[in-house]
This record gives sequence, structure tokens and C-alpha cells, in this order.
Amino acid sequence: MPATLPNKILIIGTIRKDESILLRKKFANSEPYKETWYSFGCEFVSGEDPADTFSKYINDSLGIAILSKKHLSWDTEIKTDHDGLAKQFVYLELEANYVSGEMQIPDGLEKVEFVAIDDLPDLDIVPPSVKMFRRIGYLE
Repeated sequence: MPATLPNKILIIGTIRKDESILLRKKFANSEPYKETWYSFGCEFVSGEDPADTFSKYINDSLGIAILSKKHLSWDTEIKTDHDGLAKQFVYLELEANYVSGEMQIPDGLEKVEFVAIDDLPDLDIVPPSVKMFRRIGYLE
């Protein structure tokens, strides 16, 4: 019987503004996916609604207000976490719309910007975000 991996539950989502979505890019030395683009996400908080947790995280870290549109799906991935341990990640996916606010770039990120949906195929995007974008219809 294989060893049981610890789980880590994350809420990941798209934040849409017109025909663009908000993405962030990691620095070249960031693990586990170096110098890639990805959607925003935060850890699930037990007892809280995932959409509320995600909205609060986005407001606190970026200084913008969003409105959750709908829950999408979920996905899983096994990878090494920041602590060096292999974990099974569970992703709760949702869609949100940008409402207002002046965006700030939090520490640890190279870029944060709205990217045209048509330009997504030209970017190096992390696998969980690619899967979510395919489910939404942003990527083929």
C-alpha cells in the first residue's frame, strides 16, 4: 500500500476584467514552477466559504475588490511544497470579476497584470492553471 501524502487545499481562481484575466509571474528562482505565469490562489480556511476567503485574500494582497461569479470545479496534483515535502494538492476553482481598486504587487512576485485571454497560448503557464483555463474555455 502506497504511503499516504498530506493534503493541501487551495482555492484558485480567475479574475476577469473585460477580455483579460489577472495573472502573476514568479521570479526565476521560485519553486516549484520557476518563472511561470499562474492564476491567483490561497489556502482554504475551514469553516469559511471559499469565495469569501478568496475575495478577502485578493483584497488584502493586491488591494483590489472582486466579486465571485461561480464555482467551477476541482482538481488535484501531487508535487513538492515549499517545505520540501511531497503533498497532494486539492484545488477548488472559481471565477471572479474585477470590481475596483488600484492594484499593488505583493512581495515574491515579479509581475501582476491583466493578460488578454487571446494571449494565453503564448505564455508559460503552470499546469493547474492550464487545466482550469481549458475547463473555462480560455485555452484549447
